[in-house]
Order: sequence, then structure tokens, then C-alpha cells
Amino acid sequence: MSTHLLRFLVVGALVAGTAACGDEPTALVGGSEEPRGLCDLAEDLTAQGAFPDAIPALTEPAFIDAQAADYLVDSNRVLGLVVDGEARAYPHNILWWHEIVNDRFGDRWISVSYCPLTGSGLAMNATINGSRVEFGVSGLLFANNLVLFDRLSEDLFGPQLSASGKCQSFADVVLDLFPVREMSWGEWKTLYPLTRVLSDDTGYARNYGQYPYGSYEQLSNSDLLFPQTPDETRPIKERVLGIRTGEFSGRGYPFGELASRGRTVALNEDVDGAVVIFYSADNGESAVAYRRRVGGQTLTFEAAGEMWRDLETGTTWNLAGAAVDGPLAPARLEPVADAYVVFWFAWKQFQPDAEIWLAD
Repeated sequence: MSTHLLRFLVVGALVAGTAACGDEPTALVGGSEEPRGLCDLAEDLTAQGAFPDAIPALTEPAFIDAQAADYLVDSNRVLGLVVDGEARAYPHNILWWHEIVNDRFGDRWISVSYCPLTGSGLAMNATINGSRVEFGVSGLLFANNLVLFDRLSEDLFGPQLSASGKCQSFADVVLDLFPVREMSWGEWKTLYPLTRVLSDDTGYARNYGQYPYGSYEQLSNSDLLFPQTPDETRPIKERVLGIRTGEFSGRGYPFGELASRGRTVALNEDVDGAVVIFYSADNGESAVAYRRRVGGQTLTFEAAGEMWRDLETGTTWNLAGAAVDGPLAPARLEPVADAYVVFWFAWKQFQPDAEIWLAD
């Protein structure tokens, strides 16, 4: 490790069941004896939960056809990504144990990350200022959110949910996000039958059928691994569909509020432009956000059974934002790049100025 990297004191034990399963580390992130000054992070919310790469990120892993993914069941949750018409699924089952996948679509590098402690999944452009980065799990946590580092330069980047650099050479670098949609594996492969999915043949001995954090992600669980005073006006592990509009701003849609409107919900909103929120309680709870302008026309949506319909043309749309029947078929809605699912406590921590949508 280069001597200019930031070194943090160990303030917590290794994460039980995860870091202990990683390869033996050789050092903490960094070699400097000075733990302050190189990262713009509040010290009281920063903890060393593990060593760098103790939770090993994957780089260019193997993908398989949907029907070959026998390690998954339909209720398992995935992060779904479509780039240049190619659909890929990144199951939580693998991301629980690796947290980051450095993937490539042609010449385009994209890092898909999921932090189990904050329930947050993002897809990030892994080219910064013309140079590729290869993100790894630093072992640091900020407000229980994973802190990324670049394996190539060995510099810390910052927390995943900041979506911008907070440390060293990456300070003030703003990441470009790719639209990622979280839903059940059964729903994703129905919407994208030609999808590829991460193979469980990762080169690591992990039980990808076992969730390693016990009851942590259950809605009724109010425990956090590292000390933090969370906003408890809602269940802290409630899922929220968040749309970022700035460093600390945006609008959050708690799943509990969406569910109070019914099993299939359409919300026509204005969040940095005209958007629609599709919520479905069927086949695994899902909430996704799309731009609702098609061909220069702003559409207005309503629920239609287990699908959605626009009032302007009567076209029927599915959860993938695809027009499946009607005058606009086969058009597709553009997914909102800055929308992602995250636990309530983490949304409030990282987007404290965000509006919260509440059902009437």
C-alpha cells in the first residue's frame, strides 16, 4: 500500500460472518499515521469494519443464462441493469458477500454496488476524467454505508451513497449514475427473459443461498452494526425509492406509503422533470421511476390491474416501462438514473433536505 493513503483507527470489530470469510488482509487502507484531513467525513460516523478487500469485490465475473441460475429462487431480490439493450441481473445473494461488481459492457466500465447495511444499490460510471477506476470495498463505513476505494490508485473514494468523491484525489468528483432497478428475480426474468445473471461460480467459497446478517434487513429490526442516531419517524429498515436531485436533496417514496394506495400504484410527479413512479406489491415488492415524456408528449399514468395505462393514448405499460399494447407500443420509458432503493435511515442520513412523499 502506498504511504500517502489515509489510515483510520479500528473502532469496531470485523463484521461477523462477512469480513471473516474474506481473504486474509495485509494492511488497513493507507499508510499514513494521521487519520484526519484526507477525507471530508465526520469522524463520529466513520468506522473501520474490516480490512480492504476482506469483502472481495468482483471484476469481470462470469454471467449465465437465466435458466441456468439454479442458486436463485424467484423471491430473491436483484439489481437490474440494461445497457445498450443488454440486460444483466446482479442478485443480492452475491452482492451480500462481495458488495461491488466491476463490470464491462463493450468498452464501457460500470461498477454495480450494493451495501447490505444500508440496503442501497447503485450503478456507477467507472471512468473518471478519462481514466478507469476499479472500485473495491475499503472496509471503512460511513453512517453504516460502505466506503469505496480505487484498487488501481489505492486512493479512497468516499461513501457509496454520496455518489461523489470525498477523499484524496477524488474529492469533489461527481459520479454519473446508470439507471438500476431493484425487484425480485422472478419479476426481472419475466420482464427480460434474455437477461444474463451473475454466475455463482465466482472463485470464492461462499454460501450464496445464505443471508449473512441474520435478521438485520427485516422491517421490524431497528439494530445497526455501528453506532448512529437514525431518524426513527419511520421503521429504519423500510425500503424507500429515492430520487436524488442534488447532494442532499431529492424526494423519497417510502414503500409503506406506496402500499397504502393499493397493490398497483401510479404516481405522476415532478421531480427534476416529469416522472412516474410505478409501484407493485406483486411478485416481490417493487418501486421504479421513469421519465414520462415520450415523443415530446408528457403522459399521465394510472394503475390498470397489474399493469399501467397512460390516459393520453390508452397504451398499456409494464413494470419495465415498456409499452406492451396500444398506440405507443413498443416504446419504452426512460428510467431515472438518479433513482434507487435504500433503507429509510440511510436515505434520511444522506439526503437530509429531501422531501418525503406521503399518501393522502
